[in-house]
Amino acid sequence: MIMNCASKMAGHRWPARSECREITRSANRANTTIYTIDPRGLVAGSDIDEQVDPTEWGNYVRKSQDSLRVLAEETGGVAVVNMNDFDKALKNIDAASSDYYVLGYYSSNPDATKRRRQLEVKLTRKGLDVFSRKEYVLRSPKPAAPTAVPKQQ
Repeated sequence: MIMNCASKMAGHRWPARSECREITRSANRANTTIYTIDPRGLVAGSDIDEQVDPTEWGNYVRKSQDSLRVLAEETGGVAVVNMNDFDKALKNIDAASSDYYVLGYYSSNPDATKRRRQLEVKLTRKGLDVFSRKEYVLRSPKPAAPTAVPKQQ
């Protein structure tokens, strides 16, 4: 999946939080990990030709990178931001997505009203790293199909 970092300054809009939540929810339901890359690399100040307030520029960079971080972290991926060594980053992404385990379990929580469930994966073996989702959300129950009422004559 390739996502573009939209620019408010160029007249585009940031994805709304509800859109980001829906993207991560859909990705998690599909067991999809999102790895995001900011193609700008190491970000310093704005272009010399542009008259942009440094605080506004800093907020712009932070917001654009925060959205990339959230999309990656909420799906168990990694955000590549503020780095120029894309070769190393892509090799790390390849390594992370080449060797993995998919774990399943049955929840012991019978309360269907608690749709948001927290997850924590722990290892007993030292020296290993875990990248996993932090939570999952149960789908809303489907509404019951309407039943036909026979006509009385």
